[in-house]
Amino acid sequence: MNNDQFKYEEFKLLSLLAEDSEYAFQLLYDRHRNRIYQTAVRFLKSPSLAQEVVQDVFMKLWYERRNLKPGHPLEAWLYTVAKNNILNRLKKIASEWKALDNLGQRPILTDPGSTRLEDTEYQNLLKQAVASLPPQQQKVFELIRMEKFSYLQVAEALKISPLTVKTHMSRSLRQIRQYLKEQGVDLPLILLFFSFF
Repeated sequence: MNNDQFKYEEFKLLSLLAEDSEYAFQLLYDRHRNRIYQTAVRFLKSPSLAQEVVQDVFMKLWYERRNLKPGHPLEAWLYTVAKNNILNRLKKIASEWKALDNLGQRPILTDPGSTRLEDTEYQNLLKQAVASLPPQQQKVFELIRMEKFSYLQVAEALKISPLTVKTHMSRSLRQIRQYLKEQGVDLPLILLFFSFF
């Protein structure tokens, strides 16, 4: 297919898509998904995260279908959306890893009465908080914190997806915060990243 035919076909598909054609959407999906997936895998190093990027990009295409201009190249629009999605994911991963890397830097914490909480007492509270987690969350937390596993390594070890690992880690930090709050130590969630052994 020459370039003019391709442009004409894409123009027609976008026009049909704007009229809610699921067939046009399927054709566009089949035409572009592999390149978006390959690009996402190259940067994210995770097939499951790359698949999420593809889903996000095409969900956005469906939601924006009436706002797209048929004269403009769809491929450029799709890859801009994919690039932004990938960059947002990389920033989030980087900030999580930066936080995890800095866990050894404990802030000075005070109890509600403004007296310094003894370090050993604080460490005991943290250990109790970790012990109170559900078994799967505790496993994920310990592999990441004590064994220094990556999310992908934990996913492989426990035979779950990296996204599930991330969810468990996020929930465990929230539960630990709640446990500490019940013990009279109220911390912002981000400080928990910097508070563990």
